[in-house]
Amino acid sequence: MATRDFIIQNLDQLPDELWQEVLDFILFLRHKQEIVEDAEDLADAEVALAEAGFIPLAEVKRELRLG
Repeated sequence: MATRDFIIQNLDQLPDELWQEVLDFILFLRHKQEIVEDAEDLADAEVALAEAGFIPLAEVKRELRLG
């Protein structure tokens, strides 16, 4: 049985008073995933900034006549 099916089957048997706890845990997992993704994005940005040939934003704006 797939994990998803197993979870759904067990949710169907869960008493109503535990549904809020399930929701809280789901929201926690989503938040945790967002933190991981943010950390990965930050690491990627730091690598990009360290690369040779980086063009400062001010220069890009000047070349595009954006201010």
